[in-house]
Order: sequence, then structure tokens, then C-alpha cells
Amino acid sequence: MTNSKKILSIFIFFSALSADSLVIIAVGDIMMGSTYPEVYLPPNEGKDLLKGVDPVLKSADLAIGNLEGPLLIGGTCTKKIEKGRCYAFRTPPKFARFLSDASFDFLNFANNHTHDFGQEGIASTIRAVIDVGIKIGGQDYSIGRFEIRNRKLAIVSFAIAPNTYSLFEIEKAQSIVANESQQNDIVIVSFHGGGEGVRYLHAKDTFEYFLDWPRGNVVKFSHAVIDSGADFVWGHGPHVPRAIEIYKDRIIAYSLGNFCTWGFNLDDERGYAPILKVILDTSGIFQYGEIISAIQKTFQYPALDPQHNAAKLMKKLSWEDFPNSSPIFTENYKILPRMQE
Repeated sequence: MTNSKKILSIFIFFSALSADSLVIIAVGDIMMGSTYPEVYLPPNEGKDLLKGVDPVLKSADLAIGNLEGPLLIGGTCTKKIEKGRCYAFRTPPKFARFLSDASFDFLNFANNHTHDFGQEGIASTIRAVIDVGIKIGGQDYSIGRFEIRNRKLAIVSFAIAPNTYSLFEIEKAQSIVANESQQNDIVIVSFHGGGEGVRYLHAKDTFEYFLDWPRGNVVKFSHAVIDSGADFVWGHGPHVPRAIEIYKDRIIAYSLGNFCTWGFNLDDERGYAPILKVILDTSGIFQYGEIISAIQKTFQYPALDPQHNAAKLMKKLSWEDFPNSSPIFTENYKILPRMQE
């Protein structure tokens, strides 16, 4: 059988299994504009911010993203801002409506910007997100919980921030995930870690640092939580896309980069905005998926990318970083599990 026919037969086979499967769409960092320390907000009060990509998000049973910064008016910043080293964000709470309109179901809020405006910022963010019907998790050890077609699903978030489950404490992470696996049909693990920027495109099985800050060993962590019952590991934090790996029939996305970051650092691969569609069976096993490429430029809305830059990059990185465990990529950037010969 030729390689192209093998890929086609695999895809048809897994498509046939998908009648009762779960469709998840995951994206990376969301920062819809900031009023701190200067005002960088999209025009038309942000109403058109996600219109170029929201049809894709609406095709999912569960759409998830990482909220990079608090939703707040006023407040006191807890950070000493230093361009190139330390940023703080503050987005108007009314912008949460745009995420609801785009059909997001869950936002991770365990990251290095959770505490930009302290507890006031956290409380305001939680109110704004819940008020528009989106679940939020990660801060103060909270877990996202869903029931979709009679299946219980949990999203457990890990980060390098205070008052969140720690990315560094791998044995504790395994215990938390194992407990959730016993109580749920599917467990998604979110992590915010790894180095930041184009120097950190490659995912490596080593402990990473960025500007002398510890950022974890994301490969060791991801394997460990799957060993303990996680079904999908969803990574973000490096602000660039990273590789995808299939480990024990489960899928790991090591970073989905930036998804909607208005006005900040979108040159080169930082502007690539992959939208990852993942199809899991009823037990959480990865069936197939797709990388839908979007792109963003400074002071422009995210838009679908006909050049498929994000997908091309993630395919290349997956083959380079995980030659024995990367998924199969089709010509149109569907992703398939590896099959036994």
C-alpha cells in the first residue's frame, strides 16, 4: 500500500469511529488589548476582534483558550514593568462578551499574568467571564468541570504562578490527575510553561529557563500526567507554536502560541496562531485532528491563513522534536495517530 493510500485508509477508518466522539478546539494565548501601562485597544470597542476565526470555534463541542491577563477597570499593578522582560496587562471586563460570542466554553487563568493586578484583578476576571456564560479555571486551584453527552470531563490547570497547581511538582500533579481520572471520563491537562519566543521553538526533555526564571520540563511533565490518566495535554506560554506528540495514544500540544494578542510582539512565528481541533473517542483516546492556521499581525485582527504557516511549522517541529512519536500529517494538515504496520 502506498503511503498516500495508507493515510487515506487511516483517515476513513477513524472518521467512521467518530459518531460518538468529542470534538475539542484549543487555542493559545488570548489578550484582547490592554489599558496598562498604555492604552492598546482594538477599534470599534473590540466588537470585530474574533470575527475572522469564530466560525471555526463554533464547530466544537468544547472550545478552550488561555486568558493572558486580567479583565479589570482600575486597580493597582503588582509588577514592575520592564519592556522585554516583564509585562502586565489589563483588559476591559466587557471584552469577555467577545469570547462568549465566539463560543468559548472554558478559559484557563493559571499563568504568569493571573496576578498582574492582584486579587482585585482575579475577582473581576472571574465575575466578567462567568457573567457571559464561560467557565474559568486554574486560579486558586479551581478545576473546569463539564458534562457533555453524558460524559464527565475535567480540565486541570498547571502553571508557574502562585496559588495554582505547580508545573514543577510532577509527582503531586500525577496524584491530582489520577484522582480526577477516577471521577471523570475524560481529563484535559492545561499547562503554562516553557521558554518564551523564537529561541524556544523546540520542545525538549529538559528543564527550561527564560530570563533566569524557571519554566519547567514540559516533556517530562506531559508524559507523567498521561501516565496518570490525562487524555489531552494542552500547552501554552512560549508565545510560539511548538510540536505535537502522540504518547500512549494520547495527544500532547506543547504550545499553541498566541491566538489573539492585540498590539504586542507579533513579529515572526509569534504571529502564527494555530487552532487545534482534536477528536477523542469516548475513553479519551486520540482519533484524529486538524491544525487550522490563523495569523495575526500587530494591530490587525486574527484571520485564517491561506499559507498555513502555523500548520507547516508545527508539522516540521513535530518531526524534528519527536521523530518516533509525532502524529501523521496529511497534505491538508489533518493529524492522525501512528498506526502499527
